[in-house]
Amino acid sequence: MHFVIELLMQENDNVIAYFKIAKQKWREILNQHIDDSEEALAKTLSLEQFWFENNCGGRWEGQEIMVICGITQFYSTDTGFGTDRPSALRVYNAFMKSHCSLEVKGEADKVAKSYYLLEEE
Repeated sequence: MHFVIELLMQENDNVIAYFKIAKQKWREILNQHIDDSEEALAKTLSLEQFWFENNCGGRWEGQEIMVICGITQFYSTDTGFGTDRPSALRVYNAFMKSHCSLEVKGEADKVAKSYYLLEEE
């Protein structure tokens, strides 16, 4: 999250645009994998990492935005993950099963822990 936070602190005008296109990309990915296994989603994530890097600010920023959008799209400060917890866990598990970079997997772990996704209910 450090690269994205740095962009925010620098008042980078592109950050919101990066998140908007990432959110749209995630809609497309999830619509293609509505009933697929985590393994099938993981395969797609492995292929899509470079799309996020190329379209969301660069290598490091794109990786962070890919993960942040992927997991937190199911979260709200009012209800937490609520009934969307299984969807968020599915995305997290797909990241862990993917062939995405170690940095992406590490970021997924950080985001999941930061949002208490891995805590038992």
